[in-house]
Amino acid sequence: MKISSLLFPARALAFGALFFAAGSCSVSEQVKDKPSGKNVSAEALENEAYTLMQYRLNFVDEAKLGGQDILFVRQAADIASPQQQQLQAALKKGNLPLHLAMRVYAKNPSPTSVQLKQLDYKLLLDGKELTTGSTGANTPLEASAIETLPITVDINVKPAQLAGSTPAAFASGLTDFTAANRRLMVQIRPQYVGATGRQVPAADFMTVDLVTKKKPTAAK
Repeated sequence: MKISSLLFPARALAFGALFFAAGSCSVSEQVKDKPSGKNVSAEALENEAYTLMQYRLNFVDEAKLGGQDILFVRQAADIASPQQQQLQAALKKGNLPLHLAMRVYAKNPSPTSVQLKQLDYKLLLDGKELTTGSTGANTPLEASAIETLPITVDINVKPAQLAGSTPAAFASGLTDFTAANRRLMVQIRPQYVGATGRQVPAADFMTVDLVTKKKPTAAK
């Protein structure tokens, strides 16, 4: 099994067992038939691998607003008054950078290696699009292996994105993925390319589950 060499924080050490217990995410309804027989084509094997691919989102590794660490900010009062004033001043100057770093784990449980062309993503904050991007360009997803695909966001927060609120309120719970009303959601759309250069049509964006999501238990 291969896992890429990015540093793993302590809170993600248990991710492996949770990830392996999770259900799979289908990529496209167009490639769902399972191949069989000795003369099965390489294309059919790739199609099967695409449908078996699984993606899970790790917790946020880094979060800074205006250069201040907001990783564990759960309410506006968690930011001291002088720092709140600094954030407000930065917003008025039009220079309030938001930096986020997280990881998506891609697991290929099939016996067929495939090539990820890229993983498109959308970040939604309070149901509204915050930013878009792509990661994992030209990443081989080897058979029975896990790859780490980093998502790094660096944007300048505009007053309109605060909807009349304060930077401290904007930061409150932004990185709390365990909250009942989770604010930050990540949607992904994997794009693959076959060994012969065949481009696989991209499916719609789907919300990626956390590494802590467990496979549903069958009803007795």
